Amino acid sequence: MSRAYLLLDRIQIANLADRLFELTGRASVHSLYRHTAYSDLDSVGPLLTEVLPDSPLERVFWQAWSATAGIWLESEADELQVLEHLRGLVHARVEGGATVFFRFYDPRVTASWLADLPFLERDRLMGPIRLIRLPGLEIRQQAAQPAIPYAQQPWLGLAAEQLDHLDTARRESFDRQLIEHVRRHFPGSLKSLDVCALRQWASDCQSSAARSGFSAVDEVLIWSRLPAVLGRDFPDGSEHGVYRQLLTEPGVTPHQRLDNLNHALTQQLLTEKDLAP
Repeated sequence: MSRAYLLLDRIQIANLADRLFELTGRASVHSLYRHTAYSDLDSVGPLLTEVLPDSPLERVFWQAWSATAGIWLESEADELQVLEHLRGLVHARVEGGATVFFRFYDPRVTASWLADLPFLERDRLMGPIRLIRLPGLEIRQQAAQPAIPYAQQPWLGLAAEQLDHLDTARRESFDRQLIEHVRRHFPGSLKSLDVCALRQWASDCQSSAARSGFSAVDEVLIWSRLPAVLGRDFPDGSEHGVYRQLLTEPGVTPHQRLDNLNHALTQQLLTEKDLAP
């Protein structure tokens, strides 16, 4: 009988283990980095957990996490075989012999990596996983294959062209997500921009967020409110001094810093509304 699993990115989902316990009441999870050379990073590694149809966990996954923070897997193999195979994918060998982490559980990477491969190669890479469900896409195996276990030396190899393709696809996917987010929440800010200008806006927004120490997906989405409302020169404009002070305030976590910036913006907008004739 086929069972369904979620492979979730702990970096993208705050307090993931606690969230899973809240949603399932049991939170039986497996860390992919455990029992690998990366066990020291276990606290930030991806987690695998079973998911039941029509459950609160399934609803939250499709509503909040499926675009950027995890993938849905189905397999008729037992849980240990699935886990064994997934652990084998956590790193890859690239040209020159270097080993790199492989974030195959990012749905944007998954789609770009597997969707266009020849069936035989795709089946080998999916191992005992019969189906991967992504937003708007299902990747199916032709015939189940045995699990390929984790090894200190990666069995998975990625060519330079593949890496470039995966990185480009990930960036383009997030650009679209960022633009749609801003259009939905701040509809007036981008209405005059054509396609090229929208892409440039998205790139500039991500660059300004990165310069200020914010690069995670959720951080950039929160940050986008600031240049959307205050202008694309944020936070370098002459009128942004208060915000630059908040950005350099010592002893403040990144999450709290974003909260402080958005609180300051809300206060500014309320003040401007009160002063309007």
